[in-house]
Amino acid sequence: QYDEVFKDFDVLVMPTMPFVATPLTAADAPIEEYVHSALNMLANTAPFDLTGHPATSIPAGLADGLPVAMMIVAPRFQDALALRVAQAYEQVRGVFPRPPQA
Repeated sequence: QYDEVFKDFDVLVMPTMPFVATPLTAADAPIEEYVHSALNMLANTAPFDLTGHPATSIPAGLADGLPVAMMIVAPRFQDALALRVAQAYEQVRGVFPRPPQA
C-alpha cells in the first residue's frame, strides 16, 4: 500500500510520534506500563521498519515547550532522497531553539 502512495508523492512527511511528549513512566511502574508506553511511541515508525521504506526524523518545532519531530519517508531504496529533503528543511528552518531545561 505504501508503494502506491509514492506514485503520487515524492515523500511522506508525518509526525514521528502520534502524540506530543508525555511524562516519563514512574520508576516503580509495572513492566506492562513501560511496554505499553514504548509500543505507543512506535506507532508511526514501526510500519516502515517492516516495509523497508527509508525514513529519517528531524526536529520540527515545540509543543507546550517540548520538542516534536517530523518523519520523512521515501520510496524503497531511495534513502538519499529522505536525507536530502531533511537537509533542505533544516536549511530553510535554520537553527532550532533549544528546549527549556527540565
